Amino acid sequence: MPHEAGLSPLLLTLLACPQDHGPLLVIGNEEMYNPRLRRVYRIDDGIPALLIDDARDVDDSEHEQLMSRVTATTGPVAD
Repeated sequence: MPHEAGLSPLLLTLLACPQDHGPLLVIGNEEMYNPRLRRVYRIDDGIPALLIDDARDVDDSEHEQLMSRVTATTGPVAD
């Protein structure tokens, strides 16, 4: 079953942050977030735009807001 952003579960297991290669948090159907680097990548029409130069930094208050809106996580699924 696809995620609300249209991302398939298989795709979510394969995606990683292009900068530190760690998992990303999916925020609704519009963003992917790396809480370690506090960088946000947008999702355009269901396609993650994982370009380092296009990501934006977030401050402490936006970090808290994003963490409260997490809907999925990328990376390998734990057994």
